[in-house]
Amino acid sequence: MFILLIRLKIKNLAVLEDIELDFDSGLTIISGESGSGKSMIIEAIRYLYGKRASIEDIRYETKGAVIEGVFDLPSTEAVQHLLKENDIPEDELYIIRREIMQNRKSIIKINSRMVTLGALKEIMSEVISIHSQSSQSEALEYGQHILYLDRYIDLENRPSFKEYRQNHQKYKALEAKIKELEYKDKNRVQQLQMYRHQFDELEEMGLEEGEEDKLIEDIGYLDNYEKINGSLSLISNQLSAEYAPQTILYDITNHIETLSNFDESYKEFNDILVESYHLLNELDSKVSSDLSTLDYDEETLNLKQSRLSSINSLKRKYNMTVDELMDYQSKLERDIAELENIAQSFEALQEDREKALKEMEHHAKDLHDYRAEQKHFLETRIKKELHDLDMPAADFEIGISESNFDERGYTAVEFLISTNAGEPLKSMNRIASGGEIARVMLALRTIFTEFDAQTLLILDEIDTGVSGQVATRMAQKMARLSKTRQVISISHLPQAAAMADHHLYITKETSDHRTSSHAEYLNQDEHAYEIARMLSGSDISPAALENAKTLIKAKNEETL
Repeated sequence: MFILLIRLKIKNLAVLEDIELDFDSGLTIISGESGSGKSMIIEAIRYLYGKRASIEDIRYETKGAVIEGVFDLPSTEAVQHLLKENDIPEDELYIIRREIMQNRKSIIKINSRMVTLGALKEIMSEVISIHSQSSQSEALEYGQHILYLDRYIDLENRPSFKEYRQNHQKYKALEAKIKELEYKDKNRVQQLQMYRHQFDELEEMGLEEGEEDKLIEDIGYLDNYEKINGSLSLISNQLSAEYAPQTILYDITNHIETLSNFDESYKEFNDILVESYHLLNELDSKVSSDLSTLDYDEETLNLKQSRLSSINSLKRKYNMTVDELMDYQSKLERDIAELENIAQSFEALQEDREKALKEMEHHAKDLHDYRAEQKHFLETRIKKELHDLDMPAADFEIGISESNFDERGYTAVEFLISTNAGEPLKSMNRIASGGEIARVMLALRTIFTEFDAQTLLILDEIDTGVSGQVATRMAQKMARLSKTRQVISISHLPQAAAMADHHLYITKETSDHRTSSHAEYLNQDEHAYEIARMLSGSDISPAALENAKTLIKAKNEETL
């Protein structure tokens, strides 16, 4: 059988000073006296699941807590995608480590790769399923019922669901656009006036792409006219002098050519000198050309400086670059056209919204009808599970009605239950008995954990408030769940402990005025002794011990 959590190491987490536990397949029951630290074992797993760090959980007078779990992660498509997305290489085992420190931020690692809390939770939600009394109350909430039904009937893979979601998003976007136009219409005259003023100002400026850089270059050139003219004149005089460098190079080249006839090593110099000679002639031509066209115009300089000053002033006014100003001018033009034709814009948007609404209604009706047609499958299954949990008179119905549009359609779904014969159906969140709530939730978990066969199932004291035959039935359910997945449960039920494949017992002791917890797996005799304690309390009678052995002996028959 698949084992997900292989080892758990905990240091300095509340009363858990230093604990290392190995886990196996099947059903692991955790028991111990109140306050022994059982819940902190599950709390450690919650940290590996993605619980937000709390320094309140750090053991007193220590720097921080460390929780480390060794997992054999399932090779599902979702898990592999999330690991790849977070740059975590594929491996045989994965070590997940949380460090919760007093004076610095928490550190989270998967196989030595740092990950965020969100990434950890996203990955581990595909690996661990934790159910506690608090999650029971959450699942009983009205808003959760449609999610249970839709998952059971696989509604999200229905083509109309995707179509509905797309049309719903389109409808919401059109609604937002219409509201925006309505706001604009209230202030239309004032906005139009402002938009036109800004547009006219930008249009009059006539900004061009690259103009600003060209102005800066031209102004820099004109500002340095005397330096440029002086340098060009000096170069021109030197290149046209009686003993110009190119004339000297020409003479040298001739002599080098003569020497090359007697010594080949001079040939390489000849090539370089010829190239230099031609390069100086090219420079002479360019300098002469630039001198003939160079002209200082103070008026042109003033005009360019004035233009650049106006552009800078506009940039400061709008707090934008030239490119941004040009984009803003285009946007203003569109906004002005929209405001001037607001009636036509309204009409077009309203037509589009009506089309989207009709499409939404069409697909929402298909989803609503499908839920109504398929709901009896879940109703029948839940009733069967409740009957198995010693609620033979329980009746269950899924109420379906039309409501407002939301992201899942216009269907309102409510789970209705009657736990005793002759009682009317009423909303599940009005169940008063803790034992009834526990059984209803275990029934739901039994059904819906079938969809997550490759997850580690954690049951955190979900059997509180039940006893007798009901306790036996719940223990049987836990045992059946553990046949297809790894299950770890904190339980106060001797019946559940008797069903355990592994029994983990938590104790605490005080030494040097400090309390710490210890955990150990019980052998066969210790297992029976602990079940007897759970049956009769601290005074373990021979009858309780015999009863415990009877429960253990009956384990195989009970799980058939």
